[in-house]
Amino acid sequence: MNELQRTEYLMALGVTSYMPRFRLPLAAEPSQAQLPPPVQPESEPRPASADALMQSMGAPVPPAVDTPAQAQVAPATVPVEVERVVGSLTAENRVSAPAKVVPVAAPEKPVSPFVLSCWWLGEELLAVDSREPGTALPVESLFGNIVRALGWHQLPTERDKLRWPLAENPFATAAGASDARETCGSWLEAACGRRSVKRIWLMGAQAQAYCAPVPLAAAANDWQGTSVVAMPSLTELLKEPSRKRDLWQLLRNLYPEQTRSR
Repeated sequence: MNELQRTEYLMALGVTSYMPRFRLPLAAEPSQAQLPPPVQPESEPRPASADALMQSMGAPVPPAVDTPAQAQVAPATVPVEVERVVGSLTAENRVSAPAKVVPVAAPEKPVSPFVLSCWWLGEELLAVDSREPGTALPVESLFGNIVRALGWHQLPTERDKLRWPLAENPFATAAGASDARETCGSWLEAACGRRSVKRIWLMGAQAQAYCAPVPLAAAANDWQGTSVVAMPSLTELLKEPSRKRDLWQLLRNLYPEQTRSR
């Protein structure tokens, strides 16, 4: 084993070789280690003539011409290797067609945080109301009066709230309208999946903009057999009492049986 092989074995085993720069005390007399034999460069034989060079490149050798009068012009033949190199250079330098410019959509405007109040009335109704925190208005009493006018006040009632965004992160970028619609729409579908209701009231601009599962083009819009109705929010009705008349007329048109005796 020569010195090069010994060093390679030690490196493979993870052993670091150390060689002092001078003879240490009490060390043995240094000796020359066996070195690997020198590598002789392989010399390729050169063609003896131009004919041999053409034959090595695969090109046909033109026949010898005795006199200039007998010389005939032969078609030029390009070696295969030369054609391959020229073709590769041409492909690299070929100008590619300009890429199609795709317009980038402008970033959405962030949606301010909001709160939605939700009521379940048995399997009859799911009401989603847009709230305005800090107004201190009797929205619960007004909703109870509307339910009593329709005769649904004896149904089991359950309340809930939906806050947007679900978790406030001061280090994250504010979400846009598409994220709010996706979150609120998914929540509405999950809520209707847990409790099968016949009617959905979307009360106020925020509930209608982010929770509507279908376009609200008519007074009552069908969504998988469920009636979706757009109505003013309870806060708007309390701030503008004159709108209660329009709401009562809408309820009488949609639910004639419940409002017949009232």
